[in-house]
Amino acid sequence: MERLLKYISMVFPALIITALFFCTGCNKLNQVSPNAVPQSVLFKDTNSVKETLVGLYSTLEPETYYGAYYPMFADLNSDNGVAGGYNNTSLNEFGYYSVTTTNIFTQNMWVGLYHVIATANDILAGIAGMSAPDSSTQQLLATVKGQTLAIRAMVHFDLLRAFGYHWDTTSVYGIPVVTTVQKASDVVARSTVADSYKAIVGDLQAAAILLSGIADRNANYINPAVVNALLARVYLYKKDYTNAVNYASLVINDGAYTLMDQNGFQSIYKQKLSPESIFELAYNQQDQSFYNATTYARPGAASTEVLFIASQGLQAFFQSRPGDLRINLLDYSSSNFLPNGRTLKYRGEITRDNPAYILRIAEMYLIRGEAAGRLNGLADLNLVRTSRGLAALAPTDVPDDPTYAQYVSDENRAEFNFEGHRYFDLARTGQINAVLGVPATNSVYPIPQAELTATHGVVIQNPGY
Repeated sequence: MERLLKYISMVFPALIITALFFCTGCNKLNQVSPNAVPQSVLFKDTNSVKETLVGLYSTLEPETYYGAYYPMFADLNSDNGVAGGYNNTSLNEFGYYSVTTTNIFTQNMWVGLYHVIATANDILAGIAGMSAPDSSTQQLLATVKGQTLAIRAMVHFDLLRAFGYHWDTTSVYGIPVVTTVQKASDVVARSTVADSYKAIVGDLQAAAILLSGIADRNANYINPAVVNALLARVYLYKKDYTNAVNYASLVINDGAYTLMDQNGFQSIYKQKLSPESIFELAYNQQDQSFYNATTYARPGAASTEVLFIASQGLQAFFQSRPGDLRINLLDYSSSNFLPNGRTLKYRGEITRDNPAYILRIAEMYLIRGEAAGRLNGLADLNLVRTSRGLAALAPTDVPDDPTYAQYVSDENRAEFNFEGHRYFDLARTGQINAVLGVPATNSVYPIPQAELTATHGVVIQNPGY
């Protein structure tokens, strides 16, 4: 929290930041949540606005969202992971690619993500009613609004790729898009996929305009490069490849980020705010993340102590790629885990302050490489490959588009395993059945039964559940 207020102070040097800290751990948002405190108190002055923005960032941090579960389940529900030894029914459903409508984890994710959106909507409504008597206040409110819109867009997109038919813009199975402050009795039906994307892109484009004057690139907070990176990702999923290339290029050409080479890339997971980081959430010893506890725990840990275990198939995948140094970020040596292993990306048994890696520059190169296609994208694909120890591909190695698509898919798997990409990548490229051996209807999680019951059928279920 202190770092966020310092960041705002840097962006607005004319403003004096009052050191008011409203919770000892940023996960405890309910002490200052816009959903619990009257707007007349929260939005009485610029200092209170800054505090609500800190609170908004904190809603991204719990274990139900980017604190661990949202990205980790995207690997568990794929060929990258297997469930830990807890014999927990809801956990095992992800490991077997058979998540049910009563799964407690998806229910908590649904609630947690919509809580972020509700907080964002309250902030937007609050600052809309504030006066801005001078240019400094106007700039502050514009920046807070821009960051809030970008976060709302990111969360709506994360909901869409988890619970909606994000790969099909003609589908009616989008998500409830919530853009206003809701009463407890309000019900929002699912939008179409096209309208879901329209809302997401609209928020991001508005955020880009509001934040355009910010030069700071601190990766802990939303800035213009983060917005462009989110747009590149969204357009790739939407299959708008021209815009995906354009926005990925904006981030690559920004100059603030460096693709680390094969001698240094492992330090991404040993330091905070590496040169590759576009957007990551910060944790500390008081406000701990859940990554270490759910993927590593401690040296010599038994498999029953770890929720998210690396599959034997992931090891075989890397063994088929001689020279790929990313295999060193996996440990298959512990007899407690054999024939499976565990990721080493979230070490930190003492501090447990592992960042949440949301956007990295490697993804921008792979987005541009995929969206540009075989003829124009190979250089970007090779740049990532060679930075991780692999040889560059020659044009003769990729004689057709399906071969190129497989190389891109493999590179995403190698680069982002246990960072929350694999399940969504398989779904958006139509590989769920071919890779996991389950029906294509399993390309999306079911809407939680509790939501269907609470909305009296206004929110409808995904097919096959």
